[in-house]
Amino acid sequence: MQLRGIDKDIIAKLEEAGYTLESLAISSSEELSDKEDIESEIAKKIIEKAQASLGIQPISAMKFLELESKRGRITTSSNELDSVLGGGIWTQELTEIAGGFGSGKTQLCFQLCINVQLPEDEGGLNGNAFFIDTERTFSPRRIVEMASYRELDVEKILNNIYIGSALNTNHLFSIIEQLDSIIEEKNIRLLVVDSFASHFRSEYIGKKRLVERQQRIMQIAEKLIVLAVKHDIAVAVTNQIIANVDEFLFGSPEEPALGFAWAHRPQQRLFFRKSRGSSRIARLFDSSRMPEREALFYVTERGITDAPLPSDFYE
Repeated sequence: MQLRGIDKDIIAKLEEAGYTLESLAISSSEELSDKEDIESEIAKKIIEKAQASLGIQPISAMKFLELESKRGRITTSSNELDSVLGGGIWTQELTEIAGGFGSGKTQLCFQLCINVQLPEDEGGLNGNAFFIDTERTFSPRRIVEMASYRELDVEKILNNIYIGSALNTNHLFSIIEQLDSIIEEKNIRLLVVDSFASHFRSEYIGKKRLVERQQRIMQIAEKLIVLAVKHDIAVAVTNQIIANVDEFLFGSPEEPALGFAWAHRPQQRLFFRKSRGSSRIARLFDSSRMPEREALFYVTERGITDAPLPSDFYE
């Protein structure tokens, strides 16, 4: 970590305490002063320089492009899907994967939990995954199957995926609140929430609780984005779908759940739908970086692929 004009001993002290540029940029001067025994004026200077380095303070578009190019990406194992996303699932972003039952949302999340552990030159981040399961859909057997087909060390793959089972929205928030220390301790580079919508839709029923629900959604979504930026990790969340008979947004009378409050939070929004057999269609319908377009991929016994083998079958 480099901060021009800051004493090297102070930087070393902060690094030893686990601080990164991202975590410094969103810290308060009071926090640094109290926790690390740093003078208030120096703490303010450190935060300002960290923010400038990350583009949080005004910088040129060229500098912003340079910083963006250094962010990590996790391959989906489909070249077509990677292309739609600009190279895969990016760090420092919240990526939404919406779709109906059996559309491949959870299967992609399993694949990402494996792929994040790969070396960078193979589309990974040399890191581990934390999977928040709200619907009891996590399947270690499926992870074993997908990793085995790629001749990976199955035991190592499983040991590097950490599971948190959220029983309700309060429990979900509690798990997310504890992730700051876990991410650093366990080298987490991917956070998955499958599914984000599940408990909200079952607990906050009726128009009287709509405002309360939207406020809670915004609160948790903001926390996920802070974690993504602070720790330079990728965050992927799945979302359910609801019927919309008034407008066909994706060629069908369905759209992602949770409404407008949620819709503005993810930086990338994907919509999955089933096609023939094991084929699936992914539509990137909201992104500031990439144009709206579609990709065809397959969910097979081997995992996510661009094309199935004659022996492949998975539904």
